Amino acid sequence: MIGHRLRPIVVGWTILLVLFLMTLAFQLLLMRHVVDPRGFGGLQPTATVLMKVLGVLLLLLPLYGAFSRFVNSSHGGADEGQSPEKPEGERDRTGVVIEAFHDVVQRLREKELELVRLRSEAEARAQEIESYNENILRSVASGVITFNEESAVTTFNEAAARILRMERETVIGKTCTEVFGPESKVKNLLDRAHHHGEIITREQFELDQPDGRRIWVGVSTSLLKDRADRLIGTTLVFTDLTEVKDLQAQVELRERMTVLGEMSAGIAHEFRNFMGTILAAAKLVARQVRPNDPAQESLHTIVHVIKDMDYLITQFLNFSKKTELDLRPIALAEWLKRVVEQVWAQSAVQSHGVEIHCPANIPLISMDEVLMRQAVSNLVQNAVEAMPNGGHLQVITTVVASHGGRRELELRVTDTGLGIPNDRLEKIFLPFYTTKTKGTGLGLALVHKIVLLHNGRIQVESQEGKGTTFRVHLPIEGRA
Repeated sequence: MIGHRLRPIVVGWTILLVLFLMTLAFQLLLMRHVVDPRGFGGLQPTATVLMKVLGVLLLLLPLYGAFSRFVNSSHGGADEGQSPEKPEGERDRTGVVIEAFHDVVQRLREKELELVRLRSEAEARAQEIESYNENILRSVASGVITFNEESAVTTFNEAAARILRMERETVIGKTCTEVFGPESKVKNLLDRAHHHGEIITREQFELDQPDGRRIWVGVSTSLLKDRADRLIGTTLVFTDLTEVKDLQAQVELRERMTVLGEMSAGIAHEFRNFMGTILAAAKLVARQVRPNDPAQESLHTIVHVIKDMDYLITQFLNFSKKTELDLRPIALAEWLKRVVEQVWAQSAVQSHGVEIHCPANIPLISMDEVLMRQAVSNLVQNAVEAMPNGGHLQVITTVVASHGGRRELELRVTDTGLGIPNDRLEKIFLPFYTTKTKGTGLGLALVHKIVLLHNGRIQVESQEGKGTTFRVHLPIEGRA
């Protein structure tokens, strides 16, 4: 009878032992970080409390059983001659055990629900943090790339894709060598960070793009570590400096030209005085020599050369003198069409195809109409002369956004002519540099000066035998 009485206690104790062992195993998993600590880090205190409660119950339940057995044994000797069955007392004790067991099960269910709730909150918090980090990477204007310890790309934000002109899907998972090449500057920076722990605060260099163009980037690197301060990768942050470098180069050229103009203006005036003396002497001698004298031809040559030199000095003085802009808002569409047609009407070759595209929604541009007409006419004239056997001329305007968010007008003048050799592209805006037999070398230099006076910039792209494109960028008030 006593064994039957203790059977509910043994069953309850066994169940509590199993639950205690399961809780202990879960606690060990959390301590060994087998489970993701970000998702279950908040469950460890609850599991500890639950394990202590189960341990106390495991100790109390055997004590209760031993005490109950001792009491029953004591009563058994006194009631030996009487009926051993006492249904009411036994039912009371069994009810107490069952009620206690149900109470423990109810508490375990509550703790289980609490664990599920904490797990859901931890997962939601981790997902929120991950989404927040993604939003930061998507919003920054700088390119951000992270590499793991094997130099494979793990993060590649939208700014990096835009600056490098690469697709994120084609880069993620590839090594630095596969993306940038074994001899690239990026590979060198990554090796310095991985192998020597070197942190680069700022470094500038040119980077090749997939389409063959080269861009200037400013790069900084930092070591990526986990919470245990173990190195798990490298972060590379970079910005596009191409526009800044172009502006710096053009400003430096403008400063050099200003100094050169100031120095040369005085010399040019002295030359003009000497040339005036030579020209007067030549005309005087020409009047003293008979018309049919052979010396007349030499005198005419001297006069002609002096006039050419005077024209060249006049052009140079116009280039070197300080210019004040007369800025006015100009409706670009009609103005551009008129300028191109004027140059076209004076062209000796009429076998060219001409395309002029200027959208009607182009805003008014504040510029010096006379100077800008001279600059655009010069570009169009050069394009026509670059196609002696005919070709196709395009003059296209669009509104673009610079990297700083500023709106700009882009004017493209494209021809399908002879093209410019690569070794001459950097010299074409220098004064007196020309590839034409009758050129003065001041046309493009003057164009460059006019564009800079309007706070703009000019770029050139060319391929021999295929043609040349000049891009003029002028600022528009307001931001994109």
